[in-house]
Amino acid sequence: MEAGWSLKSNEEMFGVRKEAEKQFPMMLNNDELEGSAAFFKGLADETRLKIISLLWLEDLCMCGIVAALEGASSTISHHLKIMEKGGVIESRREGKFTIYRVNKLKLTPVFPLPNK
Repeated sequence: MEAGWSLKSNEEMFGVRKEAEKQFPMMLNNDELEGSAAFFKGLADETRLKIISLLWLEDLCMCGIVAALEGASSTISHHLKIMEKGGVIESRREGKFTIYRVNKLKLTPVFPLPNK
């Protein structure tokens, strides 16, 4: 059994927090924390990961994503909003359609690359 852990006092935990803030400055920036949390929330669902896989191959409108996943448009729309808020995907208007694309620059470090 590993003996490296022990219960720490509040004072010791304050020191741990200060060290974490030094090594991870984003802990002190609420906007950065919220952005990071939104990004990971945009990834944190099986349907969202499927949407990323589709958009990795090509830009699609919501109706294309709904057809490919055989899902309800309201559900897909909900996922797309969360993903866009987190910066996982981006959108653009083309006529009456909103076209979605994956933010490959942001995702490449955390998303496994597709098989060729």
